[in-house]
Amino acid sequence: MKRILLIMFLAIAGTGTIYAQHVSGKITVKTAETNGQPLPFTNVLLRHVKDSSLVKGELSSQDGSCTFDKITEGRYFIEATLMGYTSASTSAFTIDANHQLVQLPTLSLSTASKTLQAVNVTAQKPFIERKNGATVLNVESSLAASGGTALDVLKRAPGVQIDKDDNVILQGNQGATIMLDGKLTYLSGEQLANLLRSLPAENIATIEIITSPSAKYDAAGKSGIINIKTKKTIITGINGSINLGAGAGKYGFYNAGLNLNWRTEKFNLFGNYNNGSRGFFQTRYLARHIQGDVPQFFELNAFNRRRFKNNNYKVGMDYFLGSKHTVGVLVRGYDNAFNQDGFNHTPISSNGKLDSTLYAGTYVRNKFSNISFNLNYKGQLDTLGTEIGFDADWARFNDNNYMTLNDSMYYVVNPVRNTHAILNRPVNEVTIRSVKADLVLPFNKTTKLETGVKFSSVKTDNNLKYDSLLNGKYVNAITQSNQFIYTEDVYAAYAIFKKTIHNTDLQIGLRAEQTKSDGYSVTLQSHVKRSYLDFFPSFSLDQKLNESHKIGLNYSKRISRPNYGDLNPFVFYIDKYNYFKGNPYMLPEYTHKAELSYTFKQKYVAAFSYSMTKNIVLEYMVQNDTSKVTTYYDRNFDRSYVYNMSLTIPIDPFKWWNITNNINGNYNYYNIKDSTIALKTNTFGLNYQTTHTFTFPDDWKFEINAYYESPFVWGVYKIRPSYAIGLGVQKQLMNKKMTIKMNVSDITNREQFRGSAKFENIDMYINNRWQNRRVNLALTWNFGNSNIKAAREREAGSEQQRVGG
Repeated sequence: MKRILLIMFLAIAGTGTIYAQHVSGKITVKTAETNGQPLPFTNVLLRHVKDSSLVKGELSSQDGSCTFDKITEGRYFIEATLMGYTSASTSAFTIDANHQLVQLPTLSLSTASKTLQAVNVTAQKPFIERKNGATVLNVESSLAASGGTALDVLKRAPGVQIDKDDNVILQGNQGATIMLDGKLTYLSGEQLANLLRSLPAENIATIEIITSPSAKYDAAGKSGIINIKTKKTIITGINGSINLGAGAGKYGFYNAGLNLNWRTEKFNLFGNYNNGSRGFFQTRYLARHIQGDVPQFFELNAFNRRRFKNNNYKVGMDYFLGSKHTVGVLVRGYDNAFNQDGFNHTPISSNGKLDSTLYAGTYVRNKFSNISFNLNYKGQLDTLGTEIGFDADWARFNDNNYMTLNDSMYYVVNPVRNTHAILNRPVNEVTIRSVKADLVLPFNKTTKLETGVKFSSVKTDNNLKYDSLLNGKYVNAITQSNQFIYTEDVYAAYAIFKKTIHNTDLQIGLRAEQTKSDGYSVTLQSHVKRSYLDFFPSFSLDQKLNESHKIGLNYSKRISRPNYGDLNPFVFYIDKYNYFKGNPYMLPEYTHKAELSYTFKQKYVAAFSYSMTKNIVLEYMVQNDTSKVTTYYDRNFDRSYVYNMSLTIPIDPFKWWNITNNINGNYNYYNIKDSTIALKTNTFGLNYQTTHTFTFPDDWKFEINAYYESPFVWGVYKIRPSYAIGLGVQKQLMNKKMTIKMNVSDITNREQFRGSAKFENIDMYINNRWQNRRVNLALTWNFGNSNIKAAREREAGSEQQRVGG
C-alpha cells in the first residue's frame, strides 16, 4: 500500500509541475487543405526559433483550429504535419508584453501523393487514450503487456474487473460483449475465459472499450463492448515480424509468433501464427459454516496445476477494386488444449473438533478448437460519401473434455477410506452463421443516415456423459448424463441519424431485434421456447464549447441474453459437496444506461454514468444442511443500479516522464428479492490505475505500473480489496527494428480474489490465487519494408474498421 500511495503522490506532484509554469501568451492557428477544406487531427507543433526544439504539441480540432495557451515569452514558429500531406510552417513570431494574443494565418497542407514517397513510422502511442467516445488500450505500447495474455491485459484496463471465475465486469456490471476484430465471439463463461487466456498479448494491437455503443452495434452486452483488435499491418511491400517470449513464475511458459504482410496497389495479403505453452496454477480456499443439529465447518484447500497450449492462426486478403471498392476474405481459428491436475482436501469439523477429511483429485484433459470464415465488401459510391458494406460469417467451435473426479472420505474414528469416482466426458459444439449489410447515406456535409440489417443463427449441442466407478469399472450413469441443444435466431435492423450543427454533433438511433430461441433437453424430452421483439434506442450529443472544453451526453438500452451453457438444466459436479446446476428458465437482462462526459484539451476526461438493469442474472446458492451439499446456479432477480464516475488524467511532468492515471468509482445497489429471499446489498468501490513511463537516451524505456481495487459488492458476494505493482524495461536495437522487453508482474504477490457470502443459512468465505507474480521476457524483430504509403493508409483504416460508431 505504501508503494501505491507513493505513486499517487508522484502523480499529484507531476500535476503541480505542469500548472506551476509561468504563462503569458495565447496563440491560435488553423490548418486546411489547399482548397480551403479544414484538416482536423493535424499534428500542430510549437517550436523555439533558436534551436527548433519542441515546446508543445496539439491536435487540430474538427474545424482545423488549434490553440496554445499560457506560452512564456520568446520567439517561436509553428509546424503542421499530417500523414499523406506535406508539412507547413509559419513565419517566426514573438510572445512578449506587447504581443500576448497572436492570431496566425491558416497553414495550408498539400497532398503528398506525388512528392512524398514514404514516411517512416517511429511514433509511440500512449498505453491508454480516448478516441471517439471509446477508451483505447494501445497494447503494443505497454511494457507490462509483454509475455501476458488478453485476460492479463484486460485486468489492467480502466473500469474492468475480473471475478473469481475469470468473468469480465465492466463499470460494475457483468455481461460485457467481447469482440475479436469487430466480430462477435458468441462465447461466454469458461469458453470465453479459455479464449482470452490463449490469446497472447503480442498478437494484440489495441483493445477498444465502448461503454455506450450506438444502434449500429448488436444490442447484446449490458455493460458495453470490448473489441480486441489483433495486429494487421498497413505497410507496403513484403514485411513482417517475429515475436519470441518466455517467462516463469512457479511454472514456466513460452510463446512464439510470426506476422507476415504483402501489400500492393491491388491487394493486401496478411496472416499470422502463434504457438505457446503456458504453465500456471490456481489455489482455492473455501470455508463453509453449516448450521443444523450439529454445527459443522468445511474447510476446502485446493491446488490446481494447469497448462494451456495454444495454436492460433489468421490469414486474409483484401482486394482493391479501384480506389473506392474493397473485397475481403478472412480465415481464422485456433487448436488449443487445456490440462489440469488438481488435488484438494477438506477437513470437516463438528462442534470445533475434526471428525473427518474429504480427499479429492481431478484430472482434466480438454481440447478446444475453432475455425471461422468471413467474406466482406465495402464500397464508396459517390464523392459525397455514400457507402455500402456487406459481411457474411460462418464459425464452428468444438470443445471436447475428459475429466475424472475421485474422492475418498477419511473418518477419525474409522481410518478406512471410502472411495468414489466419476468420469465426465462433455462434448460441446457451437455453430454460428450470420450475414449483415450496412448503408451510409449522406444528405450533405453535415447530415447523414446510417442503416443496416443483420441475421444471426446460433446452435449449441452439449452432450454431457457421466460414468460412475462400480466394482473397479466405469459404468454409464444414465440418470446423470444429458444432451442439451439450444438454438437462437436474431433478426435485427437499425437506423442512425447524424447531424452536425456548428460545434454540436447529434446522433439518434434505434435498433430492433426479434429473438427466437429453443432450449431442448433431449434427455428430459422438454422444450423451453421463447420469441420476443425488443427496441433499443440510443442517443448521443457532443458539444464543443471552445478549443479546450467539450461535453458529451449519451444514452443506450442494451440486452444480455443468458449464457448457452447456463441454460442446460442438468447438474455439473465440482466435488462431493459442491454442485453447479443450469437454469433453463432464465430471462434476458435489460439495461438502461446514461453517461455525461467532459473533455479538457482532448486529454483529460471525466465521465459520470448511471445504469439500471432489470431481471439481473446473479450467481445464487442453496445449501442443504442435512446432506451438506451447496448447489450453485444463475438466476434472475429484480434489478440493480450502478453509479459510475471515471477520471482519465495524463500528466507529463517532464518530456521524458509520462504518467497516465485512471480512477473509477462505482456505487452498486442490488435489490435481490422474490418469494424465497429478500436481500439488499450496496457498496462504493474504487479502482485506481497508474502507469509511469520514463524515456531515456539510446532508446531505453522504463515503466512502473500499479493498481488498487477497493472492497465492492457483486450480487451476494462481498469482495475484499486487492492491489498489484509491476515493473518493466525496454531496449530498441538495429535502428528500432528489434525491441526487447522485460517485466515483473505483481511484485508484492497481492493480486487475488477474496470474498464472502452470508445470507439465510449460507455463511462462506472464498480466496482464489493465481500465478500472477512472474518474470516475462519478450523479443520482437520487424523485418522487410518499414515504410507506409500515406494515401493507402487512409484507405486501409476504413477497410479494417468493421465496427463503426
